[in-house]
Amino acid sequence: MKRLKILAPERYPWTFTGPRASRHDITRAFFIPANKISPKIEGITAFPTVLFKPFDLVHAFNRIPLGRTPYVIGCESHIPRGFGIETSALYKRMARSLASQRCRAIIPISRYASGLITRDHEHRPWWPALKAKMVVRNPSIATRPFQVGPPPSPIRIAFVGNHFARKGGCVAVRIAELAARRGIPVEVHIVSGLEMGAAVWTDPTRDAFFDPYRRMLDRPNVTLHPTLPNREVLDLLGTMHFSVLTTFSDTFGYSALESMACGTPVIASRQGALPEFIHDGVNGIMLDLPTNPWGEWVHGGHPGRHTATYEAIVRDDIERLAEEALTAVERQLSDDDGYRRMRRAAYAEIETRFDIPSSSAFWDDLYQQAISNGP
Repeated sequence: MKRLKILAPERYPWTFTGPRASRHDITRAFFIPANKISPKIEGITAFPTVLFKPFDLVHAFNRIPLGRTPYVIGCESHIPRGFGIETSALYKRMARSLASQRCRAIIPISRYASGLITRDHEHRPWWPALKAKMVVRNPSIATRPFQVGPPPSPIRIAFVGNHFARKGGCVAVRIAELAARRGIPVEVHIVSGLEMGAAVWTDPTRDAFFDPYRRMLDRPNVTLHPTLPNREVLDLLGTMHFSVLTTFSDTFGYSALESMACGTPVIASRQGALPEFIHDGVNGIMLDLPTNPWGEWVHGGHPGRHTATYEAIVRDDIERLAEEALTAVERQLSDDDGYRRMRRAAYAEIETRFDIPSSSAFWDDLYQQAISNGP
């Protein structure tokens, strides 16, 4: 069987969505982040490496690679990525690339992503070609050693995410404040660059909106880690009772996988792909969020992010999620045996559904099939 030369992107998401080990030769290389040039061309990219070295196949993620080399493409939500330009000639050209013989497979990483692609394209002329190439494959992640028993007191909760407000950081610090007022021993660790505001698509645009949550970061029961190497993040997650991903907009939530791979259950919001692998009261805590039929927060893309009305929507959801999360944590930790089962179930979900050997075998077989099915 031929050993193929595969080109793949070097950044964080592909680590979860490609083979961790392979019988083929995989080169991870720099790709041009076209979205930094203009959001209108976010859906395409180029790998300068192909100018100097031939490859049998490109394994792209989210962005369609320019050139002539055959490719397979994974995606976490919409494909092609072209927000606001869905009727443009560029969008149609990208869609036709996906439908062409050059694109050998389209791999949504969740049922959520598959549903969005279906919604976006099922009435388009290229849909039959896209549908025939689609196969859902979840990410993979290595488990870490963990103890079934809960960590020592106090109750330890972590939030990990640079987009602080979008991913649930405001909820996490509000949990800390509520717990302190009620005399509940809770310690919250925040790992975040604290990006929030107008540049983040779910956030209110007025910077002062976030001032109360910034002040909560100074509470005695909150520890801020502006940045940590990934290994130290995993070490920290392993010492937590829970992690928080009460996000308003996430496609999959890789930090949830990292938490569960340490045996730490996740407090999550019911949106995106999170309900596909976090089951309330079984391997985590799932809090409701108002969503549309495709699992997206109903207020995503709100035209009035600068308005008091939108600020009230976000503030009310933060408050509700924090209250419900703290109540759920208290209830769960009052049942020591039940909490131990939850930790085991979180770990088992990773071992059985996101394991590396079956994922690597899937990708290796897909690469071979993609080349075999070529012209």
